[in-house]
Order: sequence, then C-alpha cells, then structure tokens
Amino acid sequence: MSAPSVQADAAPQAPGVAAMDGPDLIEQAGRVIDQFEMRFFESLLSAPRLASDLANAAHHLPQVNDAVLATIAAGFFLIAFYCAISIGSRQRRLAAAKARIPVIAMLRLTAWSLLPFLATAVAARFLLVHGLDDMAEQSGFVRDSLLAVVIWLASLTFLALVLRPGIAHLRLIALNEQGARRAFRWGALLLAFAQLQAAALDAAERAGLPRPSLALLAALGAVALLILVLRLLAQLRLSGLKPLLHLCLVWLAIFGVVLWIWGWVMQNMALFQGMKGLVIGILIALAFDRSIALSISLSRRPAVMRLLFVTRVLVDALAIAVILRVIAGYWLVGSLSLIDPDDWPDYSRRLNFALVLLVCAAGLAALIHALIEARIMPQEALGSLDDQELQQARVSTVLPIIRFSLLALIGGVFSLVALSALGIDTTPVMAGAGILGLAVSLGSQALVKDVISGVFWMLDDAFRLGEDVEIDGKPGRIERIQIRSLRLRGADGRLHTIPYGQIEIVASRSRSLITARITIRLTDSPSTVQQDQLLRLVGSTLRSEPAIQAAIVGKITLSDVVTGAHAHELGLTFNLLRVSAAGVLPLIPPLLHEVLQTTDLALAQDAVEVSLVETPPGGEPTMQIAASTP
Repeated sequence: MSAPSVQADAAPQAPGVAAMDGPDLIEQAGRVIDQFEMRFFESLLSAPRLASDLANAAHHLPQVNDAVLATIAAGFFLIAFYCAISIGSRQRRLAAAKARIPVIAMLRLTAWSLLPFLATAVAARFLLVHGLDDMAEQSGFVRDSLLAVVIWLASLTFLALVLRPGIAHLRLIALNEQGARRAFRWGALLLAFAQLQAAALDAAERAGLPRPSLALLAALGAVALLILVLRLLAQLRLSGLKPLLHLCLVWLAIFGVVLWIWGWVMQNMALFQGMKGLVIGILIALAFDRSIALSISLSRRPAVMRLLFVTRVLVDALAIAVILRVIAGYWLVGSLSLIDPDDWPDYSRRLNFALVLLVCAAGLAALIHALIEARIMPQEALGSLDDQELQQARVSTVLPIIRFSLLALIGGVFSLVALSALGIDTTPVMAGAGILGLAVSLGSQALVKDVISGVFWMLDDAFRLGEDVEIDGKPGRIERIQIRSLRLRGADGRLHTIPYGQIEIVASRSRSLITARITIRLTDSPSTVQQDQLLRLVGSTLRSEPAIQAAIVGKITLSDVVTGAHAHELGLTFNLLRVSAAGVLPLIPPLLHEVLQTTDLALAQDAVEVSLVETPPGGEPTMQIAASTP
C-alpha cells in the first residue's frame, strides 16, 4: 500500500496532535486516542451516504480518453517488459546462486534480481519524458498511474528476494518450494490489490470524496485485504511455515492494517510509512545476516571466518541504526510529536552522530573479539590431541573473560558519548555506575579473585584438560575447566570443584620430559674451540625456530665426543616436552645441516642424527624415535 497524497494541510503537524513542551506521554496518548475515536466513529456514521458520496465523486473523475488509454497501454507494456527481462535473466540468477560463498551468491543474485526492475524504471522514465510528456503535463493521472506500476514492480522484486523461488538455500523464510511459489504468486496478487486500492483512494480523494467516507472506504478495503492475507498465511502453515513466524506475520498484518486505517482517519501516514520502513529494513538485514552466517559455517579458513564475523556485526549494527533512525523520523516527530518539529533538524544531526558512534563501537568490539581469538587460537594445526585440548581449555576460559571485559568497556564508553551527543546529562549515569561498581566489587571479591586467578593459571599453562594433576596435595584428573573453577575427578571417583583463587600449588603428572640427543658426524676431529663454537651455533639455531624453542626445556649441553678411525662424533643433549617431541623431531636435522654447511667443519655422511631417549626409573636408556639427514 502507498501513502495518500493528502497530509495535514491546515497545520504544520498532524491534526489534533499538539507539540509538547514537556512531553507527558499519558496525556498525549489520551488526546490522540480521543481524536482517533471521534474521527473513526464519524467515518462509521458516514456509511449510509457512502454510495451517494461515491456517485458524486465519480462525476469528477477523469473520463476515458486518449490519455487514459495510453496510460493503460503503457502500464501493460512496463509489466510485459519486466516479465520478459525477468524470464530472460532466470538462468543468470540460478548460476549466481551457485557461488561457493553464500554472501557472494546473495549479492550476485540480488544484482540480477534488481536488473528487471531497474530496466523497467528506466523505461517508465523514458515513456514519461519522451512518449507521454504532453499527457503527463495536462493530468497527474498519467504520472501517478505509471508510478503505481513501478512501485508494484518494486514490491514484486522485493518479494522475490525474500522468498527466492527455486533457490532454497538462500531463502529468507523457511518454506518448501511449493510454499515459496504459492506465496510469491498470491503475494504478487495481494500487492497488486493493495496498490490498486491505494490508487483508487487517491483518485477518490482528488475527486472530492468527503474525508469520513474516504476513511471508511480505506478501512473496508484494508479489512478485505487482511482476510486474504490471513487465508494465505494459513495455507503456508502446511508448506513449512513455522508456527512462531506464522504468529509474527499474522500480528504484523493486523498491525499494518490498523496503522493504514489510522493514517486515513487521522490524515497522516507517518506511522504506516515507518512500519513499512521497519519491515523492509529488518528483512534486508536478516537476508544479509543469514547469508553471512551461512558463509561462516561453510568456511574452513579461520582468517576468512573472522573477517566475515566482523562484517556480520557491522551489517547488523548498521541495520539497527537505520531502524532506530526510521522510528525517530516517522514516529517520534510526525505522529506522536514527542519531538518538536522545530527542534528536529538539530536533534536529527545529534541522533545521526550517536548512531554512527554505536556502529563504530560494534565494529570495534567485533574487531577486538576477532583479534583476541586470533591471538589465542593456534596459527597452524596442532601436533597432538593434548595440544588441541590445551587450546580449547584456554580459549573457553580466557577468551570469554577478556571479551566480556573489553566489550563492557567499549559499550560503556561509547554509550556515554552517544547519550552526551543526544544532549542527555550523563553525570547521574556515571555516578550511579560508580556506586554500583563499588557495591559489586565489595560484594563479589571472591568471585573476582577466582576469575582473575583462573586467567593467570590459564596463561601460565599450569594445567590442561584431561591431565592427571595434584592440586594442593589432592590428586586426580581434570574433567572440566570453567570460568571460576575447575572440576577434578579423584582416584576414589569423587568429583571436586576447586575455585581458582584457592589453588596454591599445581603438580602435573601427565607432563614429562624426554631427552633429545643430537649426533653430529665429522671427518676431522674438532678442536676445543671448534666444539665451543659448534655448541653455541647449534643452540642459537634451534632456539631461532619458534616451534623448537617452545618445546625445549633447559640448556643444550655437549654430552660426549667420540673419535674413531674414519669419523668423529659430537653428542649434544637437551630436554623436550613429550607432547611436542614427535612434531619437533623432523624439523631439527635439515635445519642443523643447512647451518653446518656454512661453517668450515668437514661433515661426514649422515652428518646430523637426532634421537629421542627415554630413561625409565631405575632402568637403562631406551631409544624411541630417530631422524637424520640424508
């Protein structure tokens, strides 16, 4: 439905709605409701003379002439032109919807879906300027009729973007294919009925139909349209429409009809236009949000997922800002007059600045969240299941705490700045927040201590999920790591919940070291100076590789020197973390061989060999794994 052309002519604001110096919402609402009741019953009482009023208005309607016939022909031409382009680009739309990334698919599909409408709008403009220009200047009927056709085609395009017939994976509303096609067909007919109704009301109003009869006619047409919409929604229940969504659409249809009747009775369509803007904004935001969420779920690259997450937050924040701006522009000023129209330009600038601040705050919060997750999550695949459990434990504990703290800080600061930009005194808010923060800090010292202690236990990597540990002399296996406590399963089967703030000593039984032995073979016996240089070179080389450096525990020492008839061997030993040894072992021989080739040492065949040696309690060393250069 489109808005009528008549607004409040006698006053600069809605009839019967006075500007308020100090808004009393209850008193203002009472005055508006009283005025609506008076005008609505006046419209109902005009029912007996509705036929005579329509007959009198019919004499002032434009007669069927060349302009009317040319307008009808132009309207049919625009509809046929739209259908031809839409059918011709159908294969392009289907191909665009098959893009691997749903966001790209949605953007391409939207572009191809808008092509028929944009081409038709250009054609309508061409007809008005070059084909029907004389007729359009003589009568507004030609211009208004073609505009009504273009608006209906725009509604049809938007309906297709929401229902996506033939493209189920990008469909905004959960319907099966049969339901989507039925909703599109009947929706197109209902939109045409609504557009014709609006055009007829506009023509009747220009023909001089009295305002009460005009409002009654608008109410009758709206009720008939509501019955048809409710019938269609009932049929869509059988095609996959969820009950909650069905209920929301029913109430949305009822609310829209009420606002439509309100607009014609009060001669101000601001509420109805605001509701249309809200619905369109919400549906577009949901379309983008669903596409981005689907792209995130299908992506396998963490960097792309984080970028899409930030984009999704920005899109949602921008949609919320637009919705708030629509509410303020259409409702708070025009109909409810909670803001003085004279003060609206200055208040509009303040509101725009505040909304921009909130969008920036949302984007900054999303960016910080993504950066924190990127820092805590590993940059490459972990080498063992223990490492994966470690990262999961640290992420599930540290990230929510850091994220909550930073988001609370960003939200508080940007909210105060936005409120200040709107002219609201933030001093009481800050004072109340300070008192509330003091009360919370005094009443939750133990909770804060546990949470902060947990953060540092996680950062220190003191324990991991599934490890056998001994906490303050209490042995057991860690079953769960939470925000303020961990759960330890004792040897007797009992489950202990231990707050982080009460933990003093943690001894890990699962973490043990394994000895790595590097054997370097030379053809000549090295001197003492060369041995010292070699030891320093090997140490600096190994510690220059981040993965090896993270696995080394303690110093690298020269264990022995073996001199034979054909080769001389130097042995170096150091300790490695057991969980990282298997992944680190293949990296050492090629790294050392590359560095040793730059020295003046005479390397033998298989110059570098690395072996892992485990020494059982009271036993002899046993060889586990070995790696060497070719």
